[in-house]
Amino acid sequence: PTDYHDQLEKTLEGYRSQLPETSGVVIAAFDAATSGRLALTYYNELMGSDFLQRLYDWDNICCWPSRNFGIQSPPLWQIVNCAFGTQQAGLIKADDRVMGQQIQRLISCRIDRAPMPEDIMQALFQRVSMPLAYEKSNWDRLLTTACAVIRKYHFDRYKEEWSMTLDPNKTDRSYQFGRLLAVLEKVERDTYSSDEGREPNAIRQQSIFCQRPMYAAYNIEEQLERAYFPRLNPGVRMFYKKLIGQIMEQISQFPEEQWNQPLRETYLMGYYLQRNDLYTSKKNDDTEEKDHE
Repeated sequence: PTDYHDQLEKTLEGYRSQLPETSGVVIAAFDAATSGRLALTYYNELMGSDFLQRLYDWDNICCWPSRNFGIQSPPLWQIVNCAFGTQQAGLIKADDRVMGQQIQRLISCRIDRAPMPEDIMQALFQRVSMPLAYEKSNWDRLLTTACAVIRKYHFDRYKEEWSMTLDPNKTDRSYQFGRLLAVLEKVERDTYSSDEGREPNAIRQQSIFCQRPMYAAYNIEEQLERAYFPRLNPGVRMFYKKLIGQIMEQISQFPEEQWNQPLRETYLMGYYLQRNDLYTSKKNDDTEEKDHE
């Protein structure tokens, strides 16, 4: 995260050197209402320094790590496609009318500092919680886009700045259940062969997990105990069971009547960061093993 913020600072300084503080900036958006006719849908005038600062502030908060490209702020069109599009020809795409309407709302968020709309955040939250409805590459994009938008939503609404690194002691019930989902998924995946195409039980039951997390976690763990834990070597099995125990200890700090209540959107951040941590640790372990051969 520090590298990303440093790069943003350098980019901001670079633009500042090319755009004098006293310069004015006009931001305008047009829509082709009919052939040959443009309608002005957005207009604002800002000082150059203020304009650049607002771009920086958005990119600084509405961002999230991706597994292949590091931390990124998703483009506005990507947020609209992911929240409102349909999957067609291998891509998630919103129709032009919806794109025009929603982009205008997001431009207002980015330039006018309007809060992130709750319906956009909720649409992403609901879609990511149904992973079987999307191709894997599309779902991965949905997940990182959703986490960036959720992070921005919580900053705008509650003045919370959520870390983009794993926090095992985070006092958020949904976040901890998200971590648990990631571990339950990884346990099963570790028993798969390299050409295995099916999704683990944790992914197939994710929509149920969101609504009744403790009930779903119990069912998934029961399946792991019966069919998957015995296939892991003792050291790996002990590692996962210890990690599950630590997460359950965090969850047990919340009132018992909350354990099976529907999860909030923050579970996705806990899920992503825990899963990323497990895959990063595995990659590092494999590298160390090769170094010692």
